[in-house]
Formats: sequence, structure tokens, C-alpha cells
Amino acid sequence: MNNDFYTEYLVSKAPTGGDTVKKLLIGLGTAILSAAAFWFIFFPISLFIIVGIFYGAYYLMTGVDAEYEYILTNSDLDIDKIIGKRKRKRLVSASIDSFTAFGKLSEAGDFSGTTVLAAGSEGEAYYADFVHKTEGNVRIIFTPNERILDGMELFLPRQLRIEFKKNRVRLTKETEE
Repeated sequence: MNNDFYTEYLVSKAPTGGDTVKKLLIGLGTAILSAAAFWFIFFPISLFIIVGIFYGAYYLMTGVDAEYEYILTNSDLDIDKIIGKRKRKRLVSASIDSFTAFGKLSEAGDFSGTTVLAAGSEGEAYYADFVHKTEGNVRIIFTPNERILDGMELFLPRQLRIEFKKNRVRLTKETEE
């Protein structure tokens, strides 16, 4: 009998005001460069330059969008950032059985250390604290779905698992009332 656990979940990064400003500036730059190419360069050449400008603008604008992929394999949680659906970067790898704290972000205490923000635009935010061998104290802030939470529950250290189960039961009862 095989008891391996594997699941993954993809969430879109919540757009920030900075993301909107970047896209507006890219659009404005595209308009200015296209107008300059149209007015100051001969027509056949300017057409190729304008097409290149629009391609560059598209490439830059899609690079502002990001998604986070949570991959849970047994007790290993990997979080990758996918930029523009074309580039992947590993943000963090952690072993769930080494977590020192875990729960809803709204119930988190003070923290000093490195924070990895990988929260999507939808769902409840959770946090997980652990000690990394080179970074020291690390807190992950993310928005897992129920399947990820169910899998994490299997591998949490005993005390964290007991607290997490109590909170899940309490919240289930509150939502039923």
C-alpha cells in the first residue's frame, strides 16, 4: 500500500497599485515611442519598429502578472512564483514537519525574520514559521485550498496538528450556526 501524498494548487497574485502603475507607464511609453517612430522614421521601417514596440510592451505587461504554485509532496512544501506564465522561480522549500508555528494569518503573533509573501487574491491567508538553514527564521504567507490544508495536517508536528484541528472544528461549528 502506497501512502504518498501529492497535490498542487495554482493561485493568482493579488494585483497591487504598483502593478497598475507599471502597466500604465508601459502603455504610455508604448504610445510615445510609437508616435515618435511614426513621425520621425520613414514608413516601411517605422512599421517594423512599431510592431517591435508593441511586442515589447506586451512582453513587459504580461511580466507584471504573477501566479503562485503550491506543491505538496508528502511533508515537503514547495512554493514557486510563475511570472507571465513563462518564467518559474522557486520561492521557498520547507518541510512541514519542521514548522514551529502554523495557522491563519489573522491569528499570527509578532515575527522577526524573513517573510515570503506568496498569497493569492482569493481565499484565507495562512502563515507557517520555520527555521531555514541559511536564512534563519522564515515566515511563509500563503492562501492554500482545502486539499493543501488537508495534506499539511497529515505532516504537521503533533502540537501544531492538535491546535490546527481544534481551530478547524471550531470554525466549522461557527459557520454551521
